[in-house]
Amino acid sequence: MRFPRFMRRVNRVVTNPVMGTFAWLAPPLAVIHHVGRKSGKHYHTPVLAFRSAMGFVIPLPYGRDVEWARNVMAASECGLVQMGRRSRLYEPRVVGFKAAEPHLPAVARAALRAANLPGYVLLRSRPSGTPARH
Repeated sequence: MRFPRFMRRVNRVVTNPVMGTFAWLAPPLAVIHHVGRKSGKHYHTPVLAFRSAMGFVIPLPYGRDVEWARNVMAASECGLVQMGRRSRLYEPRVVGFKAAEPHLPAVARAALRAANLPGYVLLRSRPSGTPARH
């Protein structure tokens, strides 16, 4: 299931600014830090992010062409803050559910399978574990 396109704008203008104030502390919410591929501006976007042994998995409910994902793919890296911990992520890959499934927590798999989302971003993490200042 793909969320309607108009919801992208609603979330960017209304929901994201509100969620950005607490998403970095409330898992599975997180804040992804990325750089605009054209503007070079620094952005932060609230997302759902599931930690895995290799790094993180981020569902793409609005499609594979959302701006933050395009920026991360172009830069081949980004930062992510979850539970007050900052992670440096790299080697982004957009995949389907079958490739993402082994990296998802067991409790979330059935719901995400049923949601039939258009894709997931897999990201490798660099060990850091340093507390984030937000």
